[in-house]
Amino acid sequence: MKHRLILCTHSSLYSSLVLEALLQAPGLEVVGIVNSTRMLSRNGAALTDVQRLLQRSGLRYALHLLLATSGFELLAPRRRLHARAQALGIPLLDTRDINAAGAVSFIRSLDPDVCLSAYFNQIVAEPLLDLPRLGCINIHPSILPHNRGVDPLFHARLRAEATMGVTVHRLDAQLDTGRVLAQQCVVLNPNDSLMAGYVSLFSCGVALAIRVLATLDDNQSGKRQPEGGNYDGWPLAADVARVTGVLGLGDYLKLVRGRSR
Repeated sequence: MKHRLILCTHSSLYSSLVLEALLQAPGLEVVGIVNSTRMLSRNGAALTDVQRLLQRSGLRYALHLLLATSGFELLAPRRRLHARAQALGIPLLDTRDINAAGAVSFIRSLDPDVCLSAYFNQIVAEPLLDLPRLGCINIHPSILPHNRGVDPLFHARLRAEATMGVTVHRLDAQLDTGRVLAQQCVVLNPNDSLMAGYVSLFSCGVALAIRVLATLDDNQSGKRQPEGGNYDGWPLAADVARVTGVLGLGDYLKLVRGRSR
């Protein structure tokens, strides 16, 4: 019997990659999608959030995010999250707050066994955490507890870290602190763009999540994360200037062309 899964994500190149892998997994049925329409804050206006991002992280970093999200949707419209959901008859909810009453009602109505988040920029709280039979799990592109928070690959590059990885973990009331279900190291090409690096990490992460879900039979399993770790917020513009491959337009065009077919 297939596990009924709801994908929680943000429409992007990465959400397209994760969705297609889940659709091909023999033990899973994607019964719904929750798409975050939030940029930085739950209640902030989009223009205000853009201004805040530009002030903190600069134009180059803002373009990096834009290319992975709206840029991908424009250049690969058939792979846009909404287009795929409509074509496949999968219910999709756009929301700035997954914990709002309407979102909770939407998820409850689909009777999921599990919620999987990937490239999702919202914290999931009760009652959603315990609503699915198998709980809520997340794909995080680092080896937790190292590099919690926003854009772990960027911060790893900033610190000249050679090895990255992915963690599949349970969600809890905090950010990136839940019990670990599986981890895998990934050696990335330092010459690749951030976007290419994230494609590799999310490809590995969704494959790992599919393997985890094949044997998952409760909502409590997993190992507690070790003490320590670190958390990073949105990059500073001065740090963005020190990291190569933030835009990587050549990589970007190759990736989008590949995903547009």
